[in-house]
Amino acid sequence: DDSAAPIRDRENNIIGAVMVFHDVTTERQLTQQLSYQATHDALTGLVNRQEFERRLTRVLQSAKADHTEHALMFLDLDHFKQVNDTSGHAAGDELLRQIAALLKHAIRQRDSLARLGGDEFGLLLERCSMQLAESIAKDLLHHINAFVLDWSGVPHKVGLSIGMVAINQNSDSLTAVLSAADAACYESKRSGRNRYSIYPTAPQL
Repeated sequence: DDSAAPIRDRENNIIGAVMVFHDVTTERQLTQQLSYQATHDALTGLVNRQEFERRLTRVLQSAKADHTEHALMFLDLDHFKQVNDTSGHAAGDELLRQIAALLKHAIRQRDSLARLGGDEFGLLLERCSMQLAESIAKDLLHHINAFVLDWSGVPHKVGLSIGMVAINQNSDSLTAVLSAADAACYESKRSGRNRYSIYPTAPQL
């Protein structure tokens, strides 16, 4: 940062200037750090629920304005509680960190992966057809099924229940699409876990 002020003589003529330079590196780093902490989950480094819902709102607006197609997923780990009960919360935290890194590596760079709380994650697939979203869901299930956490010689495996909903020009509010994805995720758990379910685009009678 810098500032300048003129130096004048008694006749008010400018005879020079004083310039002051200030190193704001620390202040900018602090601002960036605070901004990151406000939008990201401390444990996994993924975006948090607030930032995820902000991005989802933007995508909903884009879908209506530009008639674009997107997909929303709710991801819920199966049998995660057993990890905490067997090996403690430190093991559970490490599993969440490794699962987050695994999921992030398996999706496209433009997609948004968030930790919504506990062992629940949200995935926003921008400009993505449901056909492609299904392919991504199958890939995620494959990666999770192959994952094993070794904690002090004790192996831990988890499954993944996925709920999916399409986002397009006919999509309703933020609350509605979140509720739809949650309902689809519940259907995956009810149907046996470790699978994906798609929320129907029309009511089933």
